[in-house]
Amino acid sequence: MRVRELVVVAAIGAGLLGVSCETVSTDIARPAAPAPVAPPVNPAAPDQKVASKPAPREAPAPAPEVVRAKGQISQMEIGTLFQLQGANEAFIIDVRPAFFYKLDHIPGAISIPKKSFASIYPSKRAELDAAISAGKVIVLYCTDKNCPDGRNTARLLANEGYSSSVYKGGWKEWKASGL
Repeated sequence: MRVRELVVVAAIGAGLLGVSCETVSTDIARPAAPAPVAPPVNPAAPDQKVASKPAPREAPAPAPEVVRAKGQISQMEIGTLFQLQGANEAFIIDVRPAFFYKLDHIPGAISIPKKSFASIYPSKRAELDAAISAGKVIVLYCTDKNCPDGRNTARLLANEGYSSSVYKGGWKEWKASGL
């Protein structure tokens, strides 16, 4: 079918409107019926094009509740530690020298002094694994916020694949809070 279109071009310049008209012929195919469906593929006709269906969308994977990557180190405040300890959801490690641990420590904590980590860690690995399996958070603490042993021991655990939190207030803050 042949259709004639009128193309109008308008230009505004210096306050005057100029109009020019041009006649253009174009062929427009108008289907009388819905678009045809692709015929079945004939293996004997290799040049035949096949309409492909879009790939089915995969349902998004359900979001996990909380996934902590292995070897991650975070910090913890006293309130969080107290709450985890009360719910028996913390595996607490005192990294101070064994002498100070023997004097006093956070209830439920085990002693893995930073300086003795290499010799003590292998015997404590089963306890760490059991705590992780039980959904507990590994929490390390030292003397106070200025003591680097908590963070340094957390790095040693991270190298072994364990995620942990460092209670930055340490023993001094715990004791001062009266807990």
